[in-house]
Amino acid sequence: MFRYIVLNLRFYFKDLSKNILKALFSSFGILFLISFMVLYLSLRQSVKDYIGQKLFGTLDINEIIIHPKTKPGHDVFASKENTLTESLVESIRGMKEFSDVYSLTKINYTTRIRVGMFGYYQVQRVPVFGIDAGYFRNRNSRWKEFINREPVPVIIPKIGLQLINTYTAQMGLPQLSEQQLVGFTGSIIISTVNPQGKEMMHEIPGVLHSLSGEIDFPGIVVPSTFVSEFCRKHRMDEGYAVKGFSYIRMFARVKDTKTLPDTTRKLERMGLQVESQSAISQKTNKAMTILDGMFFLLGAVLGLLTIISIFNSYLVIVYNRSYDISLKRVIGVSKLRIIAGFVFEAAFIGAILGVVGYFAGSYLTHLLSSRIAEWIPALKGLELKPVKENLLAYSVGLSIVISSCSALIPAIFASNKNLFRTMGK
Repeated sequence: MFRYIVLNLRFYFKDLSKNILKALFSSFGILFLISFMVLYLSLRQSVKDYIGQKLFGTLDINEIIIHPKTKPGHDVFASKENTLTESLVESIRGMKEFSDVYSLTKINYTTRIRVGMFGYYQVQRVPVFGIDAGYFRNRNSRWKEFINREPVPVIIPKIGLQLINTYTAQMGLPQLSEQQLVGFTGSIIISTVNPQGKEMMHEIPGVLHSLSGEIDFPGIVVPSTFVSEFCRKHRMDEGYAVKGFSYIRMFARVKDTKTLPDTTRKLERMGLQVESQSAISQKTNKAMTILDGMFFLLGAVLGLLTIISIFNSYLVIVYNRSYDISLKRVIGVSKLRIIAGFVFEAAFIGAILGVVGYFAGSYLTHLLSSRIAEWIPALKGLELKPVKENLLAYSVGLSIVISSCSALIPAIFASNKNLFRTMGK
């Protein structure tokens, strides 16, 4: 029995050696499909982490974000109507379910920042927000330094680093790291109006305290005490009392996570919106669903084209080898062995291309990992994960399945060819 199997394998490999180059060329699309799959799966978790942490922020399981219900078409950070009243803020602070409550305020005056590097200086309109230092207690080792002092400490979102590096890349300037930016100085310019309607510019020196992945809104963050102190000092600039700032968000930690559902419902009955860890996860998963859909669509198109190419190529192979196939049938080779020979040949070719596709995808992943900051400065913070375990086996298996299935119908067609018509040619 063993000798019979060995002889059959020798027979298959001898047959395969005559057509391997044609078969490899006809199935070449599998190489691109597998490489693309390896590259995407290797980057998927990195992209998910990047979207979640840099764009949507992160929350612990016992933390929630509270903000006013946003009217359709209104941005909570741009619309003056979408703010929290002081009475609501005090009600939230007084809730016994919370262990910690921190408020996010926004200066209502026109605010700008003046920054300069490498001899280039710019003044840009940027919203200025204030937050309690305690919010960064477990998030930033230097949170105690985030106090109202001169120069005013400033925190920017981590995505701001990518925007800065995009700007420096356009200017032909070197890329900056987070460590290089910390301690960078500039100015915060706040404009108030005097009783005569004349604009008064107040320029306050600032220093970059740190970058934070927890900040998912556009603007810079300063200590809340700076905001309240500045607005108190200038509340009468226009000749009558002006508050000068608004409450935009509240960040709260519940004492017991079991009370989170009831607490959320209680806040919603107060006309507020609540975001929790699950809401952030839903946003991230929704973004990944879109990316996965695009990958699946592109992969499906590439896979379909590959299958059609292999199918057509094997039809041509069947036509060119019809005489040999008919001779085998005459000497007693069964239809099953004819089919098995074609499928085995396709599986062998698929295995080769699967291995090559895997290593090609791994190389592309490594290349992208080392060059991504150079090619796309905005994605400098994207940390690429290594290739997923067992991906080689998955790649080879998928390649074998695609190649074998694509060759199956031509193989069945070959096994059913009319012997006498073929031999009579």
